[in-house]
Amino acid sequence: MKKGAEFAAAAMQAKWNGIKYNQLDCQGFVEEVLKDIGITKPDGSFYNWKGSNSMYRNFYQWRGTKEECINKFGCVPLGAFVYMWRKTGAELVGYYDDLGNFTHVGIYCGDNIVRDSTRSTKTGRDGVGNTTLDRFSHVSLFTGFDYFDNKKYNSSETELQKLLSEMNLKLKEWGNKINEIAGSARTT
Repeated sequence: MKKGAEFAAAAMQAKWNGIKYNQLDCQGFVEEVLKDIGITKPDGSFYNWKGSNSMYRNFYQWRGTKEECINKFGCVPLGAFVYMWRKTGAELVGYYDDLGNFTHVGIYCGDNIVRDSTRSTKTGRDGVGNTTLDRFSHVSLFTGFDYFDNKKYNSSETELQKLLSEMNLKLKEWGNKINEIAGSARTT
């Protein structure tokens, strides 16, 4: 199974730079990156969603708000699909599940960077490029990826906090040892 980090790395390749939105929209960009790393449906065909609403509602192992994702996993994982969302207005393409409209999709690539394709007057960008995670409100983890190399970090924020506490204790122990050694060196 491919890693989410592999998907994020493929999205960041320079070959996507300069591709205009009218050649590759946000959904198409995500689908093309999936193709690029050889991800297909179980029947061998390529993914072809009906827009970002369809992407949020299909082929996910987990989905929710960005805050829910961070609370559950401790972060937004590399390679996660991230979405812009609005509750107001009719849901597009006939969904009546009260989830709202997912108006845009991108790929989270780490360090607050999202790779997407947009025709945005706010950013002045037309096509594939980078934006920031703070512009996105929802996350889905695609069924085709392993987002967590080490299952120890997959359980909950509580386990992550426990591991961080253990690391802090070790660092304190090492600091005390260094101070001991430094103190004995000064007295000799």
